[in-house]
Amino acid sequence: MFYIQIQNTYWNRQPVNKGSPTSKQFEAEAINAKRSKLAKAKTAEYISNTQQVYYLERRLFG
Repeated sequence: MFYIQIQNTYWNRQPVNKGSPTSKQFEAEAINAKRSKLAKAKTAEYISNTQQVYYLERRLFG
């Protein structure tokens, strides 16, 4: 019976909001912006390396 009372009080508790949801949204947007910036930089680097390899191989075998 004691277990049932503890379990009922646990499930009937109201959720506690820690911080405002807008601050979490701003943090998520900042993280997404950083990831997007990193992805763009890595993609540009990959394209540049691919172009350089193509150019060098063309000179070598052409």
